[in-house]
Amino acid sequence: MEPIYVAAFISFVVGLFGYIMVRFWILPIGRYIKVKSRFASDLSVFLDMLQAEQSRNSENSQIQDRQVSIRRHSSDLVSIYQNELPYWYRLYLESKKEQPLEAAEFSMRLSNTRKLEHAFRQTDEIKGFLRLK
Repeated sequence: MEPIYVAAFISFVVGLFGYIMVRFWILPIGRYIKVKSRFASDLSVFLDMLQAEQSRNSENSQIQDRQVSIRRHSSDLVSIYQNELPYWYRLYLESKKEQPLEAAEFSMRLSNTRKLEHAFRQTDEIKGFLRLK
């Protein structure tokens, strides 16, 4: 067998494994991290809005829009976690005590919460489940 055929076969196998790793490991993990960071930034903005709104006690459409955004990011996070992440990465997240499914439950509650003290308590729970600062 000529060396060019061996090199072509080896490059095909390496390319195949590279495609599988990128498509099924790197892209889903990157998507999860990106959605989690968006979720964290929306949550921090939401907390800032709540603290500013606490003194006024009025309904704010921006707060409601942020609640919808939090709910959307939460559902995206759960979808990626359940359908796309490789099993070994889910085990890694469990070993870090990161639980996006439980955080999604509290974020759904948060989107329907009207009392500020309950909202603060639920955001603390979400931060604990997602290991956010």
